[in-house]
Amino acid sequence: MTSKIANDERINFSDRLKTALLAAGVPTAPAAFVYAFNLRADGSAVTVHAARKWLNGEAIPTQEKVLILANWLRVHAAWLRYGEAENADMVISVIPEVLLSTANLALIKDIVSLPASTQHILREIVDSFLRNHRSGHLRSDKKGVHQ
Repeated sequence: MTSKIANDERINFSDRLKTALLAAGVPTAPAAFVYAFNLRADGSAVTVHAARKWLNGEAIPTQEKVLILANWLRVHAAWLRYGEAENADMVISVIPEVLLSTANLALIKDIVSLPASTQHILREIVDSFLRNHRSGHLRSDKKGVHQ
């Protein structure tokens, strides 16, 4: 049997985590959350089961994972883990231009995993598209498909 204090700590952590996720526009569904977390975890991956426990107030992640979460969600690790008083009035601000979507982060990780010669070719292709787009030679139709 767990103590009421320990149970309250888990529930409070879960509430803070969900608040930070929502503020950052991150899905709170365990599978989507795990996918996004594991892209950033650098060898400290989690399972859907573990994430579900965090989100439902049944467990608190290790300090390493709290640090990954805090960095990703742009909140103080101490606030996320403990809800410390000096951080309780912290405003969670998210700058959309700075945060990468999960899809874009996955694309970047895929590109970085390619050989340098292939990355160089991709860079040239992107530069070419950007030059054409900026000069007006490349237009987007209503579906977002370039012509």
